Amino acid sequence: MSDLALFGGEPALREPVEMTWPLISDADVARVADAARRGEISYDASEGFVAELEGVFRARLGRPYALATSSGTAALHSAFFGLSLGRGDEVLAPTYTYLATVMPIVACNATPVLVDAEPDTGNIDLDDAERHVTPRTRAMVVTHLSGHPVDMERVVRFARRHGLKVVEDCSQAHGAASAGAEVGTRGDVAAFSLQGRKLVPAGEGGMLATSDTDVYERAVMLGHFAARSEQEVHTPRRVPFAKLGYGLNYRMHPLGAALALGQIERLDQHLDWRAATFAAYDELLRETPGFAPAPRQAHVTRHGGYSYQPLYDPAAWGGLPRSVFIEALRAEGVPATVPSSPPLHREAFFTHADTGIETFAVPQDRHLYRAGELPASEAYVASAWRLPAYPQPLSAEKLAGFAEAFRKVAAGADDLRRYGEIGAVR
Repeated sequence: MSDLALFGGEPALREPVEMTWPLISDADVARVADAARRGEISYDASEGFVAELEGVFRARLGRPYALATSSGTAALHSAFFGLSLGRGDEVLAPTYTYLATVMPIVACNATPVLVDAEPDTGNIDLDDAERHVTPRTRAMVVTHLSGHPVDMERVVRFARRHGLKVVEDCSQAHGAASAGAEVGTRGDVAAFSLQGRKLVPAGEGGMLATSDTDVYERAVMLGHFAARSEQEVHTPRRVPFAKLGYGLNYRMHPLGAALALGQIERLDQHLDWRAATFAAYDELLRETPGFAPAPRQAHVTRHGGYSYQPLYDPAAWGGLPRSVFIEALRAEGVPATVPSSPPLHREAFFTHADTGIETFAVPQDRHLYRAGELPASEAYVASAWRLPAYPQPLSAEKLAGFAEAFRKVAAGADDLRRYGEIGAVR
């Protein structure tokens, strides 16, 4: 039997590699504490830290409008609402994404039409999207999954050809760029999450960005009634309704904005650190038989660094199940994981006629999805695995430990296959 830790050998990494995120500085703490002490804990309009954070996003993205929200989900709902989507409208959406990308479409009484995934990145497959376009299709949403940006030049061409509006879900890709253009700058409207795991964490929060006055005013009226709506809604037919707005409170908490300000100041540094970690992973995996680096398409000029996701090929390991492969890596001290959520078309909402949310105008004749209907997304979930996106570069000693773990697992593949076969029999 080999010296694999799974079989009692010494782990390649004797101590776990700690991962701390977010990285909170003393200045971050002081800014938040000072605001709390002086009672700056609620705003009625765009003011204080919220106004400052919105200004940073406007400047970075080169867009005239930025609207801070209580969450990335609220930003996405505001984006779809801003596009005036409603009953009878269809929106192309990736099946492999977080639910918040898609379910706000339902909250607008529009219909999400799920599209298969690219086999290498998990992002929306524009070739598959072609077959889903109908006369009712009005918009599409793309998610820059795990920090790998979608090819936005292709997206824009696709949308123009079909007369569609484009929503960018940038929640996992702050600062990422495709063909030199930062995410959030090419679509009609973009949404960012500022939740605690994201690259610009506020604890909870979101940001909408757009160059479209109509989208912006509708988004303001949806979730920022009274003071802000009265100040910022100028279209004559909307002005009489600005004070009441549409009744939702999507305002961002001032203390979250205060925290996010320091984080976005350091975003480029954090991206550079994660890029160094990812480059080290690439080199180690490339040098080890059976392993391959995480895919990166040619149009990517900057990865968002949210997650490092290589693909597992059982054929390269003689049919070794991915579960055993991950078990062996974890025993060596490498905290490898696999995706935990299925594509959305396998969730009950998309497979059952009775959704339990009758208040929304879910079409009675809507399409119900079956297993295998969007096969590339299912294959992607079955093959992807993850290494931690450590926010700071790993030491040479830790990288050597990772390299040794990969080497040991590759060298012990035969023993791992026998172990997997025994487990299957059990």
